[in-house]
Amino acid sequence: MLVNPHQHSRYEGFNVTTNLRAPRSEDVEDDSRRHGNTIRNETIIPHEDSDFEEDDEQQPIPHLRTVDYAFCDKALDHFHAVTPAYFSTPLPEAFNWDETAERLGEEHEGDWFIVAFRSIRSENADHQQLYNADALAHEEAIQSGGLLKYWYGTLNDKRECLAMCIWSNREFAKRATRKPLHLKAVSLARVMYDSYRLERYKLIKRKGEKVFHIEVIEH
Repeated sequence: MLVNPHQHSRYEGFNVTTNLRAPRSEDVEDDSRRHGNTIRNETIIPHEDSDFEEDDEQQPIPHLRTVDYAFCDKALDHFHAVTPAYFSTPLPEAFNWDETAERLGEEHEGDWFIVAFRSIRSENADHQQLYNADALAHEEAIQSGGLLKYWYGTLNDKRECLAMCIWSNREFAKRATRKPLHLKAVSLARVMYDSYRLERYKLIKRKGEKVFHIEVIEH
């Protein structure tokens, strides 16, 4: 649900962590951009909220790990969709997960929390209002900490869309959902979408392997 396509250079294949153009390949994201679409594929510089130690919500305080920094530095800038039908494709088949895992390297292990948002936007949706609310919620989530990757596909001709966040862990994600701008964006869902659903996954990388394992989280 977090949408913030406010820097044109990021649409053109630049990555946030290095400001260098990502290696060109004949993937569906490049093709989509060439046709004027705006797939958002942003790697977030790993960040923790400086107020974590003063948490007054009586909640566990999450922290980033060494592997989170390695994930961003070595792998996530190369993550992309592998099919233009990503909206209707199961998440494990829609992206280059194993290539990303290989770039992370056999020496690393860890697990991450994924939230995917599949939606069909209402024909009468106020696109500017939705954009503004999502843009603010996106920046709020970055400042909250723990968000490593934000991917947002273009709206297709059926008004279908897929958005996805990869978090260091679920606690970071839960913390962001309690923030006021996120709650405001969520409140628009009833009037802005004909339908939507949230999917949650655990992304697992085992030491000595070059692949990811993706498990569905039911609740």
